[in-house]
This record gives sequence, C-alpha cells and structure tokens, in this order.
Amino acid sequence: MNVIKKLLCGILLLTITLSLSACGCNHTEDVTPAVEATCTASGNTEGRKCTKCGEVFAESTVIPPLGHTTTTGTCSRCNVSFGIFSIGYYVDEFNQPTKDGYVVNNSYITGSFSNSATTDSLLNVQVLADKDDIAFFLYEYGRNTVKNSSSRYVEEYKITMKLADGTKHNMTGTIYCGDDRLFVDSIYESTVLNALKSGEQVSFYIEQADRTVVTYLFTVNTSNFAEEYAHLVG
Repeated sequence: MNVIKKLLCGILLLTITLSLSACGCNHTEDVTPAVEATCTASGNTEGRKCTKCGEVFAESTVIPPLGHTTTTGTCSRCNVSFGIFSIGYYVDEFNQPTKDGYVVNNSYITGSFSNSATTDSLLNVQVLADKDDIAFFLYEYGRNTVKNSSSRYVEEYKITMKLADGTKHNMTGTIYCGDDRLFVDSIYESTVLNALKSGEQVSFYIEQADRTVVTYLFTVNTSNFAEEYAHLVG
C-alpha cells in the first residue's frame, strides 16, 4: 500500500512540475466579476486571467443593454416611466401629412365612465394638443366614440382637473355640433397646458353639464408631454 501511495504522489508531483514548467508561471487568478445588463446600460460575463503571465482562463464578454420592454409609458422590466406622448401630423384631402402637428398619447389612457345604464365601465382616452387647442377623445367601453350628433346644439361639459399636489381647477369644455372630441374652452387652455407640462400625474373628472349622471374619470401620466410639445411649437 505504501508503495502505491508513493507512486501516486510521485505522479501528482510530476504532473504539477510539468504544468508549471510548461508556462513557467505559478498562476495567480484575477477575477472580473459579472455585471448584469439593464435596460440602458451594458453588462458583462465573469472573466478570469493570470495576473503574472496574462493567460486568460475565461474571457469576459460584453452584454448589450436590454432595452425597455413596453410602449405603454412604463417599462415592465425597470419600472421607469419614459412617456406615452409623441408628435403626429394632420393630413390633407389626399391623406398626406401636412406641416401642422399635434401632440397625442400613442397608447390609450384608461379610465372609467358611468351613466344611467352602467357604472365604472371601461373608458379609453386620447389627449390631443396642438398650437391652438386641447381636446379629449373619449371612448366608452373602450371603443364607442363620444360625439355630438346634433347639427344645431353644442354639448357643454364641466371639467374638474386635479393636480399631483391635490389642487383642483374647475373648468368647462365643449363638443361642437357634429364633432367627436371634447375641447377645453379657450379660457382654460393655458391652465390645462401647464398641468400637462408638469411631468406629474394629472386627473380629470368630466360630467355632462345638463346630464350630471354622465361622468368620465381618468388620470394622465404627463412625463414626456413637455418635451414633445416644445418640439412641436419650436
């Protein structure tokens, strides 16, 4: 048994000696730790090499940024809010874009609406702002556009806007004859515009002036509205 042990020890010693003599270095490892990539920053895999001779045992490779995972305004991976607003352009009679633009949310803002037939049903909303007007497109049950079918009478609405600090502003709006959007009345446009530029959450409660049983409620994440509007107006 002792002979076998001595033989094995001799083989092991010879192997170590040959290994050391092959590169002439008693390796000392330096480890580059792995770094996880994020939505906006690159990462890397773990790397290992000898600090004496420079031999690489494991190459550290770069992992590119992962990118944001949604277009709804908040990334589902990092939870960062990067905005839902973008610039669009009106079209002419040939359905070609004109130079006249507007800022609009590129995914629906969801809220709720109530009337005599339903309570807290799904509401989809688009906010549109150009150099002259601010308007809301309201879609009951997520698809039915709120419009004024009359050719003679306007429909008037009461609008309550609540800012992030709790401040409330009472305003009015109008859907004009045959139109499909609720315009903020001109006297209140600057108030709403400043709120949309705040970068904070802004809530709206809207009710039909002569039928207060008809109400709409939604909250707007305004995080990139100011930047897009600044690009629009130059």
